[in-house]
Amino acid sequence: MSIRLKITLGFALLTVVIVSSVSFWAAQSLGFSIDSSDIQKLEAYKRQIMAHLASEQKIIDRICVDSARSFADLDMVDQPLSARQRFSESLKSTLELDWLEVYHNGRPLLTESQTIRQPLPNSATLQRIADSGPYSYDGYLVAYASVASDTSVYVARRPDFSSLAVPMFCIFDRKGILKSHNFSGSLAYLSKLQREKVTGQLEDQDQLFRVRVFEIQPGYFILTGYPAQRAMISRTDIDMLMLRLAVLQVLGLLILGYFLGRRLLAPLRALGMGIEKVAEGDWKEIPLDQPPMQGSGDEIESVALSFNKMVRELSSAQTRLIEVQKELAKKDKLAALGRFSAGIAHEINNPLGTILVNAGLLKESLEKGHEISVEEVEEIADEVKRCKNIISTLRTYTTQTQPVLSEYDFNEAFRQLTDYISGLAEYKAITFKISDQANGRIRIDMAAMKQVFANLVKNAADAMSDNKYKELVISAVNESDHFAISFCDNGKGFECEPELIFEPLFTTKAQGTGLGLIICQAIIEGHNGKIEARRLDEMTELKILLPFTADRDNTAEETL
Repeated sequence: MSIRLKITLGFALLTVVIVSSVSFWAAQSLGFSIDSSDIQKLEAYKRQIMAHLASEQKIIDRICVDSARSFADLDMVDQPLSARQRFSESLKSTLELDWLEVYHNGRPLLTESQTIRQPLPNSATLQRIADSGPYSYDGYLVAYASVASDTSVYVARRPDFSSLAVPMFCIFDRKGILKSHNFSGSLAYLSKLQREKVTGQLEDQDQLFRVRVFEIQPGYFILTGYPAQRAMISRTDIDMLMLRLAVLQVLGLLILGYFLGRRLLAPLRALGMGIEKVAEGDWKEIPLDQPPMQGSGDEIESVALSFNKMVRELSSAQTRLIEVQKELAKKDKLAALGRFSAGIAHEINNPLGTILVNAGLLKESLEKGHEISVEEVEEIADEVKRCKNIISTLRTYTTQTQPVLSEYDFNEAFRQLTDYISGLAEYKAITFKISDQANGRIRIDMAAMKQVFANLVKNAADAMSDNKYKELVISAVNESDHFAISFCDNGKGFECEPELIFEPLFTTKAQGTGLGLIICQAIIEGHNGKIEARRLDEMTELKILLPFTADRDNTAEETL
């Protein structure tokens, strides 16, 4: 299958997604239409209830004014409590009131009950006139009228909804239900509808109702409802149905996309893995007659053919490059051997020339019967010792053996090494400044490390030979995962690149062999460490880096 066909299938899948999205949008629109129709009906019922409450409120307002006038005309406020109570009970019975109270400066004059609080009349709003007891179970319409400047009459009555043509309603606040008709649900259900702000379905006495909650004012709500057919679907049901269809569509598309993606991307993944292997040096071609490349499409197969051709050419080029590198390495070795031989010849030729000249002078003296000078014999001996020293150093460099490592506490080993070199008589003129701020365990060949320290101190002493004040600072610290031992002298130092001083036979001293530092380097590398050189402002630093034997955090436990 070609990539073009696969892209076509991809567009087909995209079309399916778009169609599904449009279907979902249409279903949402349908649900919105159903919701709009419901809201119009239910809001009409809400308006009827509010209008009925407003009408009832007018009646009770008028009754309250008449009651206040009666109290004022009969001067009942100043009458004894029993007279006031008889009069109020008569008014309640005559006017069909559920509650009547007279408040003077905020205190009730008819009862001493503490459960009844002074209401806050609110036009056409049901409220509780007590926090507990019989008056806390229902909602009442409340009105008040003034008898005097500091005295008011309050009356309350349950509204009559018998003439109201609303199939279902429920008036409630956050504490509970105030008044209901054909509603048997709970406050929890009402609160859920109020929070979600959706039209719901409620089954009451084997009849299905479409219901919705409206907020009239903060903390005050009305639920209205009307009978609906059982086959009628709600907005919530539509949302749930479309959510399930969308989930099924997404899962189907994901599954289809997974298998299609495997078929489409597997060859590309094989190409990517082939490129990574080539980058790692594994020069292998991608098999075109095996999955996933087999039948992957003309375009991918063409790329794979080009890739295999590139691999063959790169492999051939690598083979030729390796052969050239071998030839160059061979020539480099021969050139290095030539330089090495020339250096050795130069180093030995100078003392041999001196020996030859002195031997000739001795021969002439013997032939002429002259007395032989002791200085001439000693000069021959010195030159012979120089040749022997060169050969001994050369043998040490060419026959390096693996160091014999032993474990030491670093501070103890460092103290032994510094005591050894600072105690040598030839270095009495040098001021040693030794600082040990390291700690831990270390594995070293003590004899070989003494040779390294002695060689580095000798180099520093030679570099400071012209100085009046000779100072050598030897310090040790912990750095990362290794010990750092630093030798800093105030000598003239070196003027070349630091790497050159570790080249065999390279020396800046007139009597040097050029093998001292290379031997030190070999010993340090035998300890799995390394040695570095650098020129500071007025100092020359050679730094030895040696690895820890164990984790420094465990050092104390290991030494116990």
